[in-house]
Amino acid sequence: MSTIHLVVLLALSSITSAQSSGAIAPSSPQPTAEIKRLAEALSGTWSITLKIEPNEGLPKGGKGKGEEVWRPGPGGLSLIEDYHSTGDEGEISGLGVAWWDNNAQRYQVTWCDSGNPDGCGVIKHGARWEGSQVVAMDEWQKNGKKVILKEVFSDITPTSFKQTVYQGESGGELKKFMSILATKVR
Repeated sequence: MSTIHLVVLLALSSITSAQSSGAIAPSSPQPTAEIKRLAEALSGTWSITLKIEPNEGLPKGGKGKGEEVWRPGPGGLSLIEDYHSTGDEGEISGLGVAWWDNNAQRYQVTWCDSGNPDGCGVIKHGARWEGSQVVAMDEWQKNGKKVILKEVFSDITPTSFKQTVYQGESGGELKKFMSILATKVR
């Protein structure tokens, strides 16, 4: 073994030993006020009822029920949503992760669900508080046209909240696509 390898090995061994004994405390990032606010508003297990407006896939609209579980992510630096619903649009399972991006001054959101052919997507314009509501904005291309999605979390209380999803072509009117009423279970 060369002298340089021995020095590196001894240095790494000393650092590991000091960290495990508490002599060196690694600095951990702390949750931001923004992620704390979001977690305080949404953390818990929620029973949900869905109302789907008439659309191409469900010309008569539809309804469903399910559960959302919101919990802090690792270190409290993010918020994780586990979603499951069954109803007229079938069975949907989803997973969302939101975190505060200080540079962009918004929550960044990744959403994955069993109905998405790509598996997951990053919500293009993220989310932010607008007064007492959380508003997420997304967009994508469909059949050569830009589609806009706006999701609004409103009427947030310790025991309930409402999610309303609006959708439409860019430059046109956003129409209500779906609403979810969430009631806290625990």
